[in-house]
Amino acid sequence: MGEEFIEIIDPAARRESTKTRPAVRKSRRLDGKCVGLLDNNKPNADRFLEYVGELIRKRHEGVEIIFKRKMTRTEAECLQELAEKCDIVITAFAD
Repeated sequence: MGEEFIEIIDPAARRESTKTRPAVRKSRRLDGKCVGLLDNNKPNADRFLEYVGELIRKRHEGVEIIFKRKMTRTEAECLQELAEKCDIVITAFAD
């Protein structure tokens, strides 16, 4: 009788790493800037972003904060407004 072979396949993909760098910042200060805080409606994301907003207000003068809540994954109405009005947008999700 012939020999039977069992081929074992490792389902884990090889890990490829690429080195990335943070985006170039136009300014290191947020003074006088408009900051968008985008909540994706996960539990506690709003609380986290409120805290972030408080920190930003304490550390930077004249910052305008725009808080938006995105109710669904596909909802994009507020994204255009944030892109047009804000110098920076911080998004968060939490559980």
